[in-house]
Amino acid sequence: MSNLNDPMAAAISRLDRAISQVEARLDRLISSARDTCDSDEDRARLAEALDKARASEAAMASAAEDASRALGEAIEELHRAAEAAVESQDG
Repeated sequence: MSNLNDPMAAAISRLDRAISQVEARLDRLISSARDTCDSDEDRARLAEALDKARASEAAMASAAEDASRALGEAIEELHRAAEAAVESQDG
């Protein structure tokens, strides 16, 4: 008997095709899940790097403020010294 005349063989053939389609869809879903997992890991690494960069930026800003303050004090000290030198020459 041929598959065309055998209802059981036709049903098995349809079932095989359906199973193949489900397996293909499952493979695509697994691949997509792996890609998502990779993206989540990349996102976590990027977030960590961003946190470190922000901390570094804050430290550099603090150091820049300290340097600016020290330069301002040094300039004031130089002005006072220059004024004292001028006064001593005038005096």
